[in-house]
Amino acid sequence: MKPKHILILDDEREICFLLAALLDQMGYKTECAHNLDDGIQILSHSAPFDLVFLDLNLPDGLGYKIVPNIKEQNHNAKVVMISAHDSLLKKIKSETEGVDQFLTKPFSRHNITQVLEELNV
Repeated sequence: MKPKHILILDDEREICFLLAALLDQMGYKTECAHNLDDGIQILSHSAPFDLVFLDLNLPDGLGYKIVPNIKEQNHNAKVVMISAHDSLLKKIKSETEGVDQFLTKPFSRHNITQVLEELNV
């Protein structure tokens, strides 16, 4: 069975590295990007993604603005919005379509496993 493909879009390189290492260890195929432009490039040139971990605040804009791009290019992709700012996540949650889960930083391995199970990825 082909491994699920996950994009991690976060400007904190340590978050990308640690999350990718965890997901790789769990049998997923991962790619990382650190800004919106790189994320959009990867989305348009890579194999379809099953899941995108998307940071809310990125150096070149707000992550939720590319949710329509993600859904357009990867119809079945799930999107998990991540941020250290719980209050911003709550605001975005009420205003944004297409985001399947919200996750507050810092998160644990258990949190990630729970999200993967809930989204059936």
